[in-house]
Amino acid sequence: MIQRAHPTATRAPIRVVVIDDDEFEREFLVDLLQTAGFNVSSLPSVFGVTNHLVQEHVQVVVLDVMMPTIRGDKLAALLRKSAALPNLRVVLVSSMSEAEVAPLMALAGVEAFVAKANVRADLAMVIDNLVGGARR
Repeated sequence: MIQRAHPTATRAPIRVVVIDDDEFEREFLVDLLQTAGFNVSSLPSVFGVTNHLVQEHVQVVVLDVMMPTIRGDKLAALLRKSAALPNLRVVLVSSMSEAEVAPLMALAGVEAFVAKANVRADLAMVIDNLVGGARR
């Protein structure tokens, strides 16, 4: 009998950073993603985000759309322009509807959106799909 190794068994966990100004939401998302097997860090604001992403070799950013200093879609657009982050994937999270977020995603070059009401069921799968199922 030929037995194939699990394709993700030898890969390192996907590195994710959660950026949300709401401490409760941020901690909830971090716990959710760590439980799902991701290597997760978090930031309460956008200050120092580029340095953090580069130093931690982050592959996916989970961004709240509505933050006080800059909207998540605007930050995503800025990150897209950084030569230091050519392979970064972005997931917007919001209580806004998909119809409201779709134009923001298109302008910012964002790959995915998950409604806050669906993060428990969908966020880990969306991240896995963005990075090609390379988790764990």
